[in-house]
Amino acid sequence: MKTTPNQSTPLLEVRNLKTKFLTEEGSFFAADNVSFRLEEGRTLGIVGESGCGKSVTSLSIMRLIQKPGSIESGEIFLKVETS
Repeated sequence: MKTTPNQSTPLLEVRNLKTKFLTEEGSFFAADNVSFRLEEGRTLGIVGESGCGKSVTSLSIMRLIQKPGSIESGEIFLKVETS
């Protein structure tokens, strides 16, 4: 990710996140190409209908997806400040 002089690194950036679940009927993506940025000092709300993937997206960011789910692809960047 490149930044310009007036653009800071986001606190959190998710790029093309895909989380898949395997079922007896086959597989499906509960999160399919999810991308967003959270800038410092801003608030981000994730909204949608029941079953649209809000919780799966959040659990994927925290790497808490359990079987039969799996994170198939994507990138998650978290800004960490060191002293």
